[in-house]
Amino acid sequence: MADAGADGQRKRPWVYTLNRGLAQLVPLSFGYWLSVPISDIFYALWGSKRATARRNHARILGRPVDDPLVEHMAHRTFRHFGRYIVELLSVQGWSLDSMRERIEIEGDEHFDEAIAYGRGIIFTGAHMGSIEVASTLVLLKGFKITSVAERLPKMLMTWLIACRAEMGVELLPAVGSGIALVRRLRRGEMVALVVDLGISNGDSMKVRFFGHETMFPMGPARLARISGAPIVFGWAARKPGGRYVAHVSAPILSNRDLDPEEDAQQITHRIVGEFEQAVRRYPEQWYVFREMWPK
Repeated sequence: MADAGADGQRKRPWVYTLNRGLAQLVPLSFGYWLSVPISDIFYALWGSKRATARRNHARILGRPVDDPLVEHMAHRTFRHFGRYIVELLSVQGWSLDSMRERIEIEGDEHFDEAIAYGRGIIFTGAHMGSIEVASTLVLLKGFKITSVAERLPKMLMTWLIACRAEMGVELLPAVGSGIALVRRLRRGEMVALVVDLGISNGDSMKVRFFGHETMFPMGPARLARISGAPIVFGWAARKPGGRYVAHVSAPILSNRDLDPEEDAQQITHRIVGEFEQAVRRYPEQWYVFREMWPK
C-alpha cells in the first residue's frame, strides 16, 4: 500500500510497524492455512459467539438452531472470520497491482454512475467477506474514504487507525461525526458505513430480513437525504484459488418529493434488500456474531 513518507514513519505505532514487517514476510496463503486450526479452537471455546452465529444462521436457512447444516454454516463462518483477520494483518504487504488482477468486479459501472451526481458517495456494506479487498477496490478507483469506528481498546484502536490510514481511510468516532461526514461528501469524497449493527442500534426502523422482523439503522438513509449523495451497497467475497468477487449495487437515491421519514424508510428497505441478496450468495462469509433478530 501507499507509503506515508518519513514523517508518517515516525508517527506509526510500534505494533503497526511490527505488523507491516511481518506482513511483507509471511505469504497470505500461509496465513490462511494457519487460521483454520486457530478458528476451530475459537469455535469450540467461544460459546456465546458460537450460539449467536447459530441463531442467526438458523434464521437465514429457515431451519432449527440445532440443525446440522446450521452448525456447519456457523463453523464455516468462524473459519472465514479467521481468514478476514489474516487479511487485516497482511494488507500492509499487498500490492495494489497484483490485487487488481485477482478481483472480479460486478457492477463496476455503478461507481461511475454514482460519481456523476457530483455529491460524493455513501458506500454501505457489512461485516462480510473480505473487507480489505472491498477497501482495495475503492482505493483503485481513487477515492478518499472516511468511515466510522466503534469504540475499541486503545492499543487496538491505534493499530486499526494506522492500518486504515495507510490505505487512505480516515476513521472517525461512531458518535458525533455526522457534520464531518456531510462535509466529506460535499467535497466529493466517499463515506463508508456498515449496516449490520444488530438489534441494539439506536436510530433504527423495523424491516423484514430473511422473512423475519428485525431492526436496521437509518443513518445511511438520513445522510443521503441531508447531503444528496447517492448510496451504493458493496461487498467482496472470497473465491477458490486466492481470487475474489466484488459487487457494487446500482445507486440508491433520496427522493425529495417524499416526506423525509418515508424517504429514509424506502432507502433503508432498498439497502436491506441488497444486503439480503449478498448474504444469500455467501451466507458463510457474513460474520454474524451479534444478535441480528430478537430472540
